[in-house]
Amino acid sequence: MEKLLLGYIISSFSLDGTVKVLSKTNLPEKRYIKGNKIYLADKNENILKELTVSSFRHSGEIDFVKFEEIITKEEADSYKSYCLLVDKTDDLEKGFYYFSDLEKCNVKANGKIIGKVIKVEEFPAQITLRVKSTEGKEFFVPFIKAFIKNVSLESKEIEIELWEGML
Repeated sequence: MEKLLLGYIISSFSLDGTVKVLSKTNLPEKRYIKGNKIYLADKNENILKELTVSSFRHSGEIDFVKFEEIITKEEADSYKSYCLLVDKTDDLEKGFYYFSDLEKCNVKANGKIIGKVIKVEEFPAQITLRVKSTEGKEFFVPFIKAFIKNVSLESKEIEIELWEGML
């Protein structure tokens, strides 16, 4: 099953083994529900062990997570820079997408392929697609209704409204 990145352990937080996680998920409250299974992985995302969430709180870009299997500060410190992963599920609401599903989609305007999504960027104003054009230039498309006409994950295509000056 495909895995999603939740974040990176940046340090221990307390003597009981709670870890500070640099969050990379938009749904921490859903991912860190008590009893949920999370995977601890190295920097190459090779899974090392399964962890069980004991408690969680969120502050800005930092998640504070206690796992049943990590019980000391020293053990938590030993996992610094490790990744936390979760199984990818299909439980998103209509109109919501995983970034990994949007990446590598062809971008079309007026029925013609004009590029491919190379990365999904999270800017303060909105989510934005970084697109590499068929000519090799990069441009951005805000992922909002004014620009996005249709998303088809089945055909890996995103139809956009092309505005003057966008390319």
